[in-house]
This record gives sequence, C-alpha cells and structure tokens, in this order.
Amino acid sequence: MTTLILTEKPNVAKRIASILSEGAKAKREGKVYYYEFDTGGERYYVAPAAGHLLELDYPPGKWEYPSIVPPERLVLKEIKGKREYLKILEKLGKLSNRIIVATDLDSEGSSIALEIIKALNWEGKEILRMEFSSLTKEEIRSSFRDLKPFDYPRAYAGWVRRVIDLEWGANVSRGLTLSTRRKGWVRVLSSGRVQGPTLSMIVKREREIREFVPKKYYTVIVKVDKGFSLELAPPKGEERIWDQDYARRAAESVKDTLIARVKSDERKLSPPPPFDGTSLQVEVSAITGLTPRQIADRTSGIAQKLYEAGLISYIGTESQKYPKSWKKKDFVDMVKLIASYSPLKEEAEFVLGDMREAAVEGKKDDPAHPTIHVVGVPEERLEGKYREVYEIIARRNLATLAQDALIKRIRVESNVDGFIFRASGLSVLREGWLRVYPYARMEEFPEVEDSEELRVVEVKIEEKETQPPKRYSHISLIKEMERLGLGTKNTRVQIIDILKSRGYLEEGSFKPTRLGEAIVEVLESFVPALTNPELTAKLERGMNEIELGKLDPSNFLKESLDELSAIMDEFKRNELKISERLYEGLREYRSGSLGKCPECGGDLNMRKSSYGYFIVCSNYPEKCDVKFNLFKNERFEGKFCECGLPLVSGRIKTKSNRGRGYTRCIANCDRTPLRCAKCGGPMVAKQGKFGVYLKCENCGSTNFFRVRKH
Repeated sequence: MTTLILTEKPNVAKRIASILSEGAKAKREGKVYYYEFDTGGERYYVAPAAGHLLELDYPPGKWEYPSIVPPERLVLKEIKGKREYLKILEKLGKLSNRIIVATDLDSEGSSIALEIIKALNWEGKEILRMEFSSLTKEEIRSSFRDLKPFDYPRAYAGWVRRVIDLEWGANVSRGLTLSTRRKGWVRVLSSGRVQGPTLSMIVKREREIREFVPKKYYTVIVKVDKGFSLELAPPKGEERIWDQDYARRAAESVKDTLIARVKSDERKLSPPPPFDGTSLQVEVSAITGLTPRQIADRTSGIAQKLYEAGLISYIGTESQKYPKSWKKKDFVDMVKLIASYSPLKEEAEFVLGDMREAAVEGKKDDPAHPTIHVVGVPEERLEGKYREVYEIIARRNLATLAQDALIKRIRVESNVDGFIFRASGLSVLREGWLRVYPYARMEEFPEVEDSEELRVVEVKIEEKETQPPKRYSHISLIKEMERLGLGTKNTRVQIIDILKSRGYLEEGSFKPTRLGEAIVEVLESFVPALTNPELTAKLERGMNEIELGKLDPSNFLKESLDELSAIMDEFKRNELKISERLYEGLREYRSGSLGKCPECGGDLNMRKSSYGYFIVCSNYPEKCDVKFNLFKNERFEGKFCECGLPLVSGRIKTKSNRGRGYTRCIANCDRTPLRCAKCGGPMVAKQGKFGVYLKCENCGSTNFFRVRKH
C-alpha cells in the first residue's frame, strides 16, 4: 500500500511529515519539497499544494454577457507559477493507491483538494480525510489513526462558492466594462455579489457625510479637586444643549463648591468569549495596529504562521466554543501549558488558583473547528508582533477561565439652582479576568462620598458642532460585512483589497472615488439587486446549508444562476442608459486632480489624445507648459512619489520574454522608487523599437531594476 498525504501549504507538509515519522526524508524537485517515509510496511508521501493550484474559468469564447455557463462546462486552469506543485502531485498520485486529504478543514481547504482530485483523475482511488484543528503532535497523530471519509459536502460548498463568485463576477464585470466601452473607456471595471453591496455601504456612508449639516451645541464642564469633571445635563427632553444663553446662565450659577449626590451599585463583569476568525482580526488589529491582512492572511499572516508552527489552533474558524469533547482536565491542561510560557506564567497561575467552573463561550459555532486557542508554547523566544499576537490569544483564553470582575458603577450629580451637573465612572473592586486581559482595563473613578463638598477648580463653556458619521475603517467595515453576511472570514480582506486596486476608493482611506460612486449609482438605479446585501447573505446561507449536507449543490447552483440570468437580462436592457450614466462619472473621475503642478501650483489632471494618456497642468498651455506622457499600458495607481508627483505603474518584457512590473515617478525625479539594481541610481522608462524599456541614468544598465517601497 502506498499513500499520498495532501496538505494545503508547504510548511504544513513538513510539519505533518516530521510528526508522523522522525525518519521522513525530504526530497526536492525544482523549488518544491515533499517527504517520504515507511511505517507498518507501507510507503507514505507527504506533498503540498500552495493554496489553490487551479483557477476556475470560462471556456474559450466571446467576451459578452449575459453569459451563464453550466458548471460542468467551466474549466480548471493551472495557475501561473504552480506547475511544479501539480507535477509532483501528479507523479506521486500515480504511485499511490490512496489519498489522504490533510488540507485546512473548511470549505475552501476541502475544495482545493477536490479541484486537484478532479484535475488529476483521482476519483477512482480511495480518498480519506485527516480532520484536525491544530498542528500538535497529539492531534495530528490522532487524526492519522482515525481517518474519515473525504468531506464531499464541505468540498462542494467551496466548489459552489467558486462557481457563483466566478459567474457573478464575470457577468457584472463584463456588463460594466462593455457598457463603458461604448464611450471609448478601455479600462476593466469589476463588481460582484460581495463587491457590489460592500462598495454600496461605503458610498452610502459617504452620502451621509456629505449631506450632513452640522449644528452648534454647547457643553459646560466643571472641573473639581477630586480629579474629575462634571458636565451640564441638557434641558429635559433635549439631546444636547442648543441654547448658548442656557449654557452661560448655568456656568454663572456655579460658585466655589458643589455638593455631590452619589449613587452607586456593584455588578459582575463577565469575560469576553474566545476568538473566532473575525473577532481575532478585529480585536488584534485594534490592540496592535496591524491590518487584518497582516494578522490572518492565509499565506503570510502572523496568526496563520503561529498556527502552522503548532502554537495555536486553526484561525479560520467561525466558532466561539471550545472543543465539545473537552472536560475540566482539558481546560486545566491548556492553562498549565500557557503557564509553561514564562512571560505569562504569573497570569496562568493566577487563573489556576481560582478557575471558574465552566469557560465563558460565545454563541457562534462552526461544524469543523473549535474556537481559537493555545495548543503549544514556542521553543524559542517569539519576537515582535508574533509574540504580541500569541500573547493576546493566550490572554483571551485565560480570561475565559478566570472569575468575573466585580465593578462599582458610580454616578455623581450636583444640582445648582436647578441646573444639573453629572459625572459617572467605574471602580474595580475585584480584578478577576481583567488581571489577565489588560486590554479591557478602564480608568478608575475616584472615591466620592454622598453629600461631599467638591471644590471647583475650573468652569468652562465649549462651543461644539455635531459631527457626521465616521467613514469606515478596516475594522469597522469587516465588522459590518460580518453582520450583514457579506463574504467569509477569509474573503472580506480580499474584497477590500479589490475595491482599492480598482480605483473605487481613495488612497489610504475608505472614501469612494467618483468612479466608485458612479458604479454604485448605476447599479442602484438599474439593477438594485447587485447592491442588496440580503441577496448575498441568502447565497451565503445556502452555501452553509450545502456544507452541512442539508442542501443539494446542483439544485442550489441552478436556482442561483437562474436568478443571476434574470438580473443580467435587466442589465442588458438598460445598457445604453448605464453607459451614459457611467461615462459621466468616469469622465469626472478621469479628470480629477492628481496633485499639484510643481511649476505653478495648478491641478494635475489625466487627459487622453490619439497618442495615449498624459498628465497635464490645468493651466496648460496658456499659463503653464507642464506635461508628462504615459507610455502604453502605464496607469496611475493613486499613489504619489516623495517629490509629490504621481507614481505610474507599467510592465516591460525582458530578453527571456518574462514580464516584470515597475513603478516610477511621472517626472523620473531622483527620488523615484524605480532604482537600478546595480548602482542604485534612478531608472527612466524609454520607448524603444521593441516597446518600453528601463535605463539607469547613472550607469546605463538596462532592465536591471528593483522597485523601492514608497
């Protein structure tokens, strides 16, 4: 018997091989390593994929819409750069009698395996599943002993998601792009079942900000000698103090002292639940300043690396519940494990000394994985953000097993000639879980006795204005997407990145560009279903039902694609109107300022002639002669050089016919990020006989470059 164990990533293949056999031999073909060992008279290979090796695509044909392709006619194409992985898997698959799937235990991980099974014709082989939520020795060996049938329902849920995302995205993107090409716009526009509603949320928030009319209001602050301040309460029935005279009279009524009227009560404060995949991204991002992608990217995220190192359980879970099989001893063992990590030894021993009977858990569950929890401690010292993220997760686990905190809520009130001044705060009477999870600590309110005389230090009136709602941040947008059922914990960050790369959001913010607004305007006007989050949420619920084996994937796909067909028929009927509306928005977007002219201070704008695009000063040619030409296929990406001028990106072909991308300052200044790899000097793009090439201004090297981060 010869068996191939298929993993999702190279690091996981190495770890599983080392756990299952200390004598596993590493073999290499090209840049890819796989592993071989014998046990019990059987030969085993452990070989990785590298995420998806195959992409789902339409069969060759005309670029048109509506184009609803039966799922069985879609093709799986090799992803560029993944050939070596496929070749090794194909070779080892032919040598093997059975396949053990050890990819991530979620719909995406299982669908990765299913795609490889289909592409390499493994359907006739025995296919089994290793089910694990962490890469510890105990769990890997246990899952290897207790192999399960391959999880086809979960794999088909991932497959259905890919089909729907492809057909939805292809049709809407083709519709938008072909509509604008009626007016000569050549750039590809995109949207999809998650992109559309997400962009619509951002645009609607911007409209609220734009339409917001600020209104003046007043606060009266009385600072007292106990180290806190009281604030004037609004008149009865009012939300704020709108009357300046009321504020002035209240301030004048305050003398040298105030008499405090104090009310307080004690209450228990329970710990927060352990992390699921989304709350991990949100909370850790808020604490550390890391982006959700830096935390949870499936290839390079810090938490992903901690999982692959066998330190924490699987991070792609939707669950806030510990393993259902765990008894009291398992929780004690986890805390003891954390106690063996010296930086948290004291906190873990504190929990062990007074551990709660049952861990605090949340409502969310996941059929495949438990909540994120510590499963190992590092053999070597963790550094920087890796240490920070690991300790946040460990502290969260400790908090769920620590006793409730006991807090006192304090409310101070003082009546001065009928004007009511108030202050409130909290005092911690018993730390409980707050001792091990300090990120939730609160500022202590000073002790105040009822009827105590407070000496007034300062009285001030502040004039303020009501504020519009804030634009979304990475964190708030992901939370709202989760609430509305848009995307998954693994795809939300990708959707945000796509919106940025398409030019729908301004650089460095979640403010939509005119192009982003134009996309939403036409979709809302003519095909509102494409911006409706409920439609997307309904599709997500259906895919979850498929994963649980409660819904037939073929029937679900047929119904979903029929619905898409009806939507795109409506789009086609309105193509001319969509073209007109989109073109107006595109024209405004394209003519928008790209910064200031270095000569006269005018606005730099993008223009197009019969020779291509160029960037020109708004005062050209009457008052200024500043003009910068773009080479073919160069694009402004919304970023700027250190000199303040726009950066443009393009591609060149090397002598070996390989494509390489570059980014340069439009003026080719000496601070351009496009540098010579030989001498470090600035490189300049030039038009040659065979296309664009790059030449160093200092040493003359050609196409030997690097792009410095800006």
